[in-house]
Amino acid sequence: MIGHKSKYTAAGFTVLEITLALGVLLVAMVLVAQVGFQSMRDRSRNAARHQAEELAANVLEEARACSWDALTPEWAAGQRLPESGAERLVDGRLTVRVAPEADRPHLKRVTVTIAWTQDGNKPARPVELVGLLSTRTAPVQGGKP
Repeated sequence: MIGHKSKYTAAGFTVLEITLALGVLLVAMVLVAQVGFQSMRDRSRNAARHQAEELAANVLEEARACSWDALTPEWAAGQRLPESGAERLVDGRLTVRVAPEADRPHLKRVTVTIAWTQDGNKPARPVELVGLLSTRTAPVQGGKP
């Protein structure tokens, strides 16, 4: 019976085949949409983290530019996030600490921490940068060098 066609074989697609094909297409489209959404969310998180790292580095640069005597806890308390630089950081908070190193009298530790929230009200992992700054000139004991 080669070449014999059954009366039940149709020349086109059946409704069941079309339904299955549309179901597979729908699942594929949902997966692509989820991957795209996750990618955009990750890109937004990474952009906010990069912005926080740049802002923290700028504060450390300001500390390096300060004179040794002006680098105090009062200076640290006066530091603020710039409005123009913190637009990606929802509820951005800057904390700066200046503390002398106990065993090194001519060294100060400057710690810059930036915290913010993301994805609703979930706190992001904060950025913390630490700089060890020394005096530009050390006092000479016993007179002139």
